[in-house]
Amino acid sequence: MMARSEEVEALRRRLAGMSGDVFAETSVLPVPEAMTPLFPRGGLSRGTVVASTGAVTVPMAIIADVTRAGSTVALVGLPRLNLTAAMDMGADLSRVAVVTEPGVDPLEVAGVLLDGIDLVVLGPDLGHGRTRGPVPPSRARVLAGRARKQSSTLLVLGDWPNASVRIDSDVTEYRHVPARRSGFGRIGGFGVDVQVTASGARPSSGRFDLVAPDMGEESVLRLVAAHGSVQRPSRPALAVAN
Repeated sequence: MMARSEEVEALRRRLAGMSGDVFAETSVLPVPEAMTPLFPRGGLSRGTVVASTGAVTVPMAIIADVTRAGSTVALVGLPRLNLTAAMDMGADLSRVAVVTEPGVDPLEVAGVLLDGIDLVVLGPDLGHGRTRGPVPPSRARVLAGRARKQSSTLLVLGDWPNASVRIDSDVTEYRHVPARRSGFGRIGGFGVDVQVTASGARPSSGRFDLVAPDMGEESVLRLVAAHGSVQRPSRPALAVAN
């Protein structure tokens, strides 16, 4: 049986070999098209750390878009992440590596995967019901430097010291599709309020709807902007004294 470090290294090498040169040269990883106005560069900049709190729908949509564009993703400490839902949103699971139980040092595992993986998603779990806990600022700086050096992106579910971008999202309402029989139906989607705070820009926000395909449609779940709800980010205006 391989040791944990050997297993992680094997995953890293396998997924790193999938990324083509065209993707390695892209300086921004994609986000759902409706959300691009919220980000100063229209996506997640390579070499940065992004912290996401609240609804997991937004990170899953990002995972789907990144893999659909041909880039690779590693999931660390996310045993309860619904990969079927990610696939329903268009994720290419052949480009996703999963480390369900990263052991006592998930930060080390994430650091290894940043060397060659386009997007590393770090969750709160150590496995067996244990949680990761707060991240020391010194370790956060090391991981941020690793991401910057390797031109990879670290997406953390939870708080992270001095993250370049913070995404806060909350589910606001569910929409139901009624069935022909009274009292029966299915969830047809829900609304999500999202706020993005990036270094050097004012916070931007928007309301988005997760729309499920109609019966018989061969399409994927998608996030669409609610009409007139997206507020684009802007840089602070400078007042010049005469």
